[in-house]
Amino acid sequence: GLPRKHRYPEFSRQANRKTVVFLTAFFLLGMVISARRKAGGLAAYLLAWVLSYPVIYAGTCRKCPYYGKHCPIPLEGACVSGFMARGAGSFGYAQLFWAGVAYLMRMAVPAGIILLDRLRVTGSAYLGVVAAFWTNHLLVEGCPNCINSACPLNPDHGVSTP
Repeated sequence: GLPRKHRYPEFSRQANRKTVVFLTAFFLLGMVISARRKAGGLAAYLLAWVLSYPVIYAGTCRKCPYYGKHCPIPLEGACVSGFMARGAGSFGYAQLFWAGVAYLMRMAVPAGIILLDRLRVTGSAYLGVVAAFWTNHLLVEGCPNCINSACPLNPDHGVSTP
């Protein structure tokens, strides 16, 4: 499994700075690509991002220990409590599924434009930013420092404690 680094009860900006940079680049590059389709592409992209938040909040964030706290991903755990009540139950594979759906929504418009317009260089850059974001989250700043041991991606998942 992943090596355990820390167990942050709440993520600080300092502990999470690369994630913020990569997520910002992910969003902005997607916006630039979407703007190739003028106002319609940009509106579709922004709408997809806006609609992805209820999906991730309802499907994922409501059941996370970081509900109402700063979590590894900006604008998610700390914001969900302003929109939805905490959910009952534990965090597991279903929550990962809904997080995946939310991120596919966020990537759909730029990915479609990349494929339709055969944007090799821009597409490679976008793929690189998305890969950097997820690699950083899963291996560097997010999962290895997370207290959410119910999550299948957490280094402590399935590890019994005495």
